Amino acid sequence: MKRDISVIVATAGHVDHGKTSLVKHLSGVDTDTLQEEKRRGLSINLGYAYLQADAGTTIGFIDVPGHSRFMNTMIAGVSGIDLALVVVAADEGAMPQTVEHLEVLRLLGISQFVMVITHVDKVEPAGLPEVAGRAQSALGLGCPIFEVNNVDGAGIASLRNYLLQTAKTWVTKSQRGHFRLSIDRRFLLNGIGLVVTGTAISGRVAEGDKLFLLPGNREVKVRGIYSQNEKSAMGRVGQRCALQLTGIEQSQVTCGDWLHASASDMICNRLNVRLEFTSRLSYRVKHLCPVKVHIGAALYVAKLYLLERKIEGNDVGAGDRVLAQLIIDGQISCCRGDRFILRDSSESTTLGGGVVLEPNAAHTPKFSVSAKDYLLAMESPTVEEILRKLLLEQQRLVNLNQFKQAHNLLSMDLEAVVQRAGLSDKTKAFSLRKQEYLVANQYWQNTEQSIIDSVKCWHLENLSAEGIQAGYLLLTLVSQVDEDLYWSVLTDLIARDVLRRTCGCICVSGFEPQMSALDRQQWQVIENALGEYSRQIPTRTNLCEDLQLDSNTVDLLLQKAVQDGRVFRLGTQRFVLFKQLSRLARGVSQLAQEMPRFAVVDIKNHLGLGRNSCVELLEYFDHIGFTRRYGDRRTVIDKGLPERMFAMS
Repeated sequence: MKRDISVIVATAGHVDHGKTSLVKHLSGVDTDTLQEEKRRGLSINLGYAYLQADAGTTIGFIDVPGHSRFMNTMIAGVSGIDLALVVVAADEGAMPQTVEHLEVLRLLGISQFVMVITHVDKVEPAGLPEVAGRAQSALGLGCPIFEVNNVDGAGIASLRNYLLQTAKTWVTKSQRGHFRLSIDRRFLLNGIGLVVTGTAISGRVAEGDKLFLLPGNREVKVRGIYSQNEKSAMGRVGQRCALQLTGIEQSQVTCGDWLHASASDMICNRLNVRLEFTSRLSYRVKHLCPVKVHIGAALYVAKLYLLERKIEGNDVGAGDRVLAQLIIDGQISCCRGDRFILRDSSESTTLGGGVVLEPNAAHTPKFSVSAKDYLLAMESPTVEEILRKLLLEQQRLVNLNQFKQAHNLLSMDLEAVVQRAGLSDKTKAFSLRKQEYLVANQYWQNTEQSIIDSVKCWHLENLSAEGIQAGYLLLTLVSQVDEDLYWSVLTDLIARDVLRRTCGCICVSGFEPQMSALDRQQWQVIENALGEYSRQIPTRTNLCEDLQLDSNTVDLLLQKAVQDGRVFRLGTQRFVLFKQLSRLARGVSQLAQEMPRFAVVDIKNHLGLGRNSCVELLEYFDHIGFTRRYGDRRTVIDKGLPERMFAMS
């Protein structure tokens, strides 16, 4: 069976050391295509050329600029490459820019190098071994070395043959995962329209496919594909691709944007990473210092948040490897395993680089043992090992929707990962709020027992109460149990009649509150009075006047009713029955379906309540996470919360 192999080779080296002419000799293509480049005699934009090894193997060359002022362009060009040609002029030797290029390549995970000594016509042949030795020593490279003459092409054939033979033995890249491409150029062509280019990081794309431009999830359609400089019906991982897009304007595309085969929720501004600082760094880097971050072809402004310290103090230095969080100024789309480069805020110094461990990270406490354990698990070499550690060793709940996006997995890929990890009989899957989860059987069972024990303990201390409110029960367990797991286990316990829900409270099945005759009589008075209010949620003062009881008695009755879970307190003065609050929550949900962003007056008209009652009701719903306020309007952010908290059994 024919193997389709694409090997991407990038040049690296100082300006005027002959990188562009080397690529021209190897491929026959002059990558200095811009008039300004021709005039100035140096590469500014990324240049591309291709060499066909055989019917199934293609070498793509990326000629990156060597001038220090265009370092950002160089970094954008080497993302996704397989092998680097480190170019050193025989008459000048390894220069600082060459060393920085090599550091960038290593930090991006490139391990395959070939050293090319150019301008050999400018030194005596007897001196070439010494030149190569000094260059190897300066760069710390132990790799094949070729000597070439950029003028007459001497030595090019040997280098070309080496690259062709190497390409034929290259391992075919897996096409697993969604198609991803970081855009490094975009332009308009007459008669064709918008074209974007980049290296396919994963997956494959075909003519007619729909893609999503990230961040923003803007849908586009692929009208045509040029892969490896030829018209093609498909582009795949490891190939240089030029995609003709429809459904979007050039002004809506920015270099550094991603094309992705599926819409993504993983648009974020915080990344947890493993960061390695260069050995040449001459100063220490402080916690929360401003930095520039290169991921793919994009450049971001960020702050460096250190999650661990190497010495006493809040700074790190040359050669340090630390866990850190990058707080991005703006939105970023990436996946676990993506490589990045870190530069100082002036873009004059390469600080280091590393790998993304957790895209879409939350704020992570400094020096947190739990956070460190989690990130160390995310450093595991395979997805299978990561899942095993998270589920079995660390007893964590895994959101499979987020896990798939973070690791760029298709649903079928994830199913295979679970099988290969040997987790099928050790875990339990469940759904909640349109999200899929996986949890270790032991963690599920421990959560069951914690919930049951907490409810029984509540009964012992509150014999007259119907039970404990579901939300309050969660608060007592929040340090032990993940919230989404709590609701799912609780629902399962109720479905199996281990626990029972009554009047918004959770109790053990078969439990009956032990109320005295006086307690029942007083509760009936409170319940009847609260139930008579329809146009407002009554205050303590309202109840005192209507019941014609002194304030101390009413306070004691209300306090007891709130404690027993029969009444909810809104703010400091208003009280509402559980069944009324459940009805009001459903009313808000109904309005949100017709009017996603609503004001207080809309709720007032829809529910028929007074304005003050509406204000305090909505503030309570904000507090429990049912609604969220944006200026003078609100929106429902958790449609399932009323069902979980207020559902009647």
